[in-house]
Parts: sequence; C-alpha cells; structure tokens
Amino acid sequence: MYCTKCGSMFDDRQPCCPFCKAPNPAVQPKTQFHGQVPPPYFYNNVPPYYFDPSVQPPETALVVLSAIIPIAGLIIGLICLGNNEKRAGRAYLIAAAISFGVSLLLCVLFVVIPLLFVVMMS
Repeated sequence: MYCTKCGSMFDDRQPCCPFCKAPNPAVQPKTQFHGQVPPPYFYNNVPPYYFDPSVQPPETALVVLSAIIPIAGLIIGLICLGNNEKRAGRAYLIAAAISFGVSLLLCVLFVVIPLLFVVMMS
C-alpha cells in the first residue's frame, strides 16, 4: 500500500504511515485515541514498579572480590557510585576498606613488630 499523503510504501495492516503518520483508511482503530496518554494501570491501588538503581543490592561475588583485592573493590565501588548505584557502591567500598585495614594490621603484626624487636635486641 502507498501512503496518500507522502507516497511511501508500507504494510496494509499498519494503522498509519511510519514516515508521516497519516492514518491508514483501510485499518479501523479498535479505540479512539485523542492524543492523551491513558493513566497507568494500578493493581489494588499500587503504582507500577519503577527501576531505581540506588537501592539495588550488591552482587555477592563482587563483594568477595572487593574483600580479596581491595583495589578492585575501590574501582568497582567508585564506578557504582558514579552510576547512581549507592547501596552497591557503598558495600564494595566498605569491603575494600575492611580488607585493606586487615591487611595493614597483619603487616604491622607480622613485619613491623618483629623488625622492631630484632632492632631493639641488637
């Protein structure tokens, strides 16, 4: 079928021309649409779910990776905070901070203190 307004070819079953939006006289619309958007469907007066990335839970594997490799947790956490994934980003940063703190504490306990002990004894 050819459009009567712009002359482009389109399928007979389409309700309007995809290029100029002229209505197809061969197809009768099931309902009249006057340009107003119908209200969203509410089931039991509950609005539909909208995706909010700031409340998405963190991925367990990435939290474990953040705990094992603190620099990876720092990078992933900053990326998530940049993408407005606040909850996940904070979890990755906290896991990285705890891992870094434990690594620092172990380094002090098993490297610095024995070295000080050796220096004081000599």
